Amino acid sequence: MIHSGSVVSQWHRFGLHMQPVVVGSVTTPTAFYVVVDNITWKLATPLKAVDVCFKAFHVFHASYPAESHVWQLLQKAVYKFSTKWDIKSAAVSAVMSDLK
Repeated sequence: MIHSGSVVSQWHRFGLHMQPVVVGSVTTPTAFYVVVDNITWKLATPLKAVDVCFKAFHVFHASYPAESHVWQLLQKAVYKFSTKWDIKSAAVSAVMSDLK
């Protein structure tokens, strides 16, 4: 676990407090992290980073970032559950319909 540091400060600048972070390039990533407020966890794979971050949203009962429908799509398509706090998204509904 890493406290503070450049990864955390970069994401906080954008108002993000819970994110998976990939360091390196798209073709040659070098490290994977999950940032929750001022604490950063290094993880072994990008899939593990997304999984831990997704579960952190639910453990902390945090809202997904408003501009990102990816988290809700993962919730519906991969993890296959709904909550009473879900916000309806036409984009997510359309993708889910296409997946059926």
